[in-house]
Amino acid sequence: MTSISAMAVSARSGGPVRPLLVAGLSLVLLSGCVVARSGESSGGPVEIPAAASTPSGNVAGGQTVASYFWPPKQYPGPTWTKDGRKVDKQELNSSGGPEHCGWQSAVVLHLGWPLGTVSETMDQARQYIRDPGGAIDKDLRDKLMFHVAMPADARDTGYRYNAVELWLSPSNPDAAYLRVGDDIELWPRPLTVVACK
Repeated sequence: MTSISAMAVSARSGGPVRPLLVAGLSLVLLSGCVVARSGESSGGPVEIPAAASTPSGNVAGGQTVASYFWPPKQYPGPTWTKDGRKVDKQELNSSGGPEHCGWQSAVVLHLGWPLGTVSETMDQARQYIRDPGGAIDKDLRDKLMFHVAMPADARDTGYRYNAVELWLSPSNPDAAYLRVGDDIELWPRPLTVVACK
């Protein structure tokens, strides 16, 4: 069993940087979007007016789900809350993948399972992946989808990261729905635990 803490240490430990891989990922990302930073000094979200990330409809304060997760924040990632309290990082965290594996352009969300669990191992958690550039070469149960309709049976978990809401659907347990206003993304679960070595 891989503990979430061990994966976090692995993500922070660094390693040899692969300049060509980093440069290649940067080119792929830059060719797909134009980044306009907003609120950088306050840690605010970044807007990405790319075709795959632009909202279709009303969004909270002009922000999209993508704007809160680009660029990905490295571990420990942003602070999530529930009922006004900060959530333990082993209950819920969403952080950029580790640089030494070339996954820094992806976001891996760990959610203690069942809901509210402060997970000690990955057996007590679910993972969901936001990887628009395909950096994590692992099989997913679905694909990342933008501007989706919320399933009729979806329920708000109460977890918040600023304007981002986390929703789950009993009819699609292999996906997490992240919502900002009318902008909704589907983040898929991997077939097996995603961990960088």
